[in-house]
Amino acid sequence: MKFQCVLAVVLMNIVLISVTSADGGTDSGGRSCEESVAGFRCTSSVICDGDRGFLRCAVGKIQITSASFGRTDRTTCSGGRPDRQLRNTLCSSLNALAPVSQSCNGQSRCELSATSAIFTDPCPGPYKYLTVSYYCLPPEIRSVTACEGESAVLNCAQGQVIHVHSANYGRTDGSTCASGRPPSEVSRTDCYSSNSLPLVSNGCDGTSNCTIVASNSVFSEPCWGTFKYLYISYTCECRVWNPIVSGSLYLLYIAF
Repeated sequence: MKFQCVLAVVLMNIVLISVTSADGGTDSGGRSCEESVAGFRCTSSVICDGDRGFLRCAVGKIQITSASFGRTDRTTCSGGRPDRQLRNTLCSSLNALAPVSQSCNGQSRCELSATSAIFTDPCPGPYKYLTVSYYCLPPEIRSVTACEGESAVLNCAQGQVIHVHSANYGRTDGSTCASGRPPSEVSRTDCYSSNSLPLVSNGCDGTSNCTIVASNSVFSEPCWGTFKYLYISYTCECRVWNPIVSGSLYLLYIAF
């Protein structure tokens, strides 16, 4: 469903401006939650070793934020297990994120199996489990990918502005921007630049179009020897104008 921005004039002395979404909900700008990612509620799922589980989005598409296969506490998936299978809580696979992301990102529903055959065995002995965190991107989400050395271009229609939801300069899978590259340059899939989101948000949020170069000179070098790419997800949101006459006259764009 596409947003339509409608010009409205509101006369009042005190007003709380909000943007109304297509489902009738509102966003007053209070997008802060310790368990949220870029303004969306984060969901966690645990699948015990040998079992299968499902990730689902009632609305929108799955975006994986983290995945770990191993054991980091003594209580999760512990029912009926002897103590020797629970005592090692420093067990975590480093390659869980890539296969989970490849299976689930962009899907409304996906099935995952928690098994060492998929994630390799990080520590023989403990009974392990797969922990996945994800959020549901709205249907209006857009994404752009730029290989290292290229530019990512974000565009919105007239009257709309960019709001960046996620960004990473690095590498989280072995296929994106991999054509013609030797395996050594695309095998690492846990490469993240910690300043990606603030840099892209500062450059693009509130504008109708922007261009970000995918390069070490912009984001710094997150992983030597790996050929990287810049991935950005964003929405085009309706512009909310500042008051023309303070405290009395406002111009709004409302999304239906």
